[in-house]
Amino acid sequence: MLCDGTFCSVRILLVVWMCLCMSVWAEPNFNYDRAQVKTILSQGSPASHVDLVFIGDGYTAAQSSMLEKDARDAVNSLWTYPFFKDYKQYFNAHLVTVPSIQEGTRLWYAFGSTSANQGMVMVPKETELRDVAAKAPECDVLIVLTTMPGRAHSANLIVLPSRTFEPLPHELGHKLGKLGDEYDSNSSLGDRRSLDFGSGDIPYPNLTLTKNIDSTSKDTLKKTAKWGHFMDVPGAYPLVSAVQGGFYRAVDVWRPTFSCIMRSDGNPFCPVCHEEMVKAIYSKCGVRFDDAAYHRRHPISQWR
Repeated sequence: MLCDGTFCSVRILLVVWMCLCMSVWAEPNFNYDRAQVKTILSQGSPASHVDLVFIGDGYTAAQSSMLEKDARDAVNSLWTYPFFKDYKQYFNAHLVTVPSIQEGTRLWYAFGSTSANQGMVMVPKETELRDVAAKAPECDVLIVLTTMPGRAHSANLIVLPSRTFEPLPHELGHKLGKLGDEYDSNSSLGDRRSLDFGSGDIPYPNLTLTKNIDSTSKDTLKKTAKWGHFMDVPGAYPLVSAVQGGFYRAVDVWRPTFSCIMRSDGNPFCPVCHEEMVKAIYSKCGVRFDDAAYHRRHPISQWR
């Protein structure tokens, strides 16, 4: 049976309204397959270098120049930090671009950047990030520059707010040196991760549990600390010894020194973390680590 004119008009208006809503709410298609790759620092073969891959999220096509400047500024900021200045020759850097899309007042983030708790930001499209990063010559560390406030890191990537580069050396400590956080978190119970590692230890070279270390003396540290070999380095003890606090706890966890960038941004890597970073870079770049040569180049007086 045919409907009367009024009912048909209402139904047509409803269909039009639904179509308009769908066009407003539906996420646009991002052409990840056409991601643009640009090398912004080339110092040698990816096989013998650490390749950093930057990807922007929240930058539109019209802001591509801004994204490139931010990526270059992020790389250059590393060379103002003593450790990375010393080992600059081992790094390449690339920028991979997939523009975010502005529709009216709505900005669609290409990789879904969204605010999370405690000043963190989540980038949920990790599969797409990985696929896009794979278009670079090589990807050893993936760094997302997001226009969303907040920072984060996971096992897979680093997330930094655009034009905020101070945390980058700390985050590379995680990704390259496999270092753990040395700070204790009195304000964030969400950081209080379990200390139950069975009969083992915290899986970071710069952190250890109370049950696995004897801090009584230089000799007991040499026998029990993960970093015990530093007790044989002239002048290292007691700068390198054992300080309680780390892995988001004030007690029950020990770190090698009082001060380190893994505890607070802006500090240098402590001797233990510095050595771990060099070992990691050399391993990636196919350079043999010579302990005696390393300590001649970096005497403990460097940290005095």
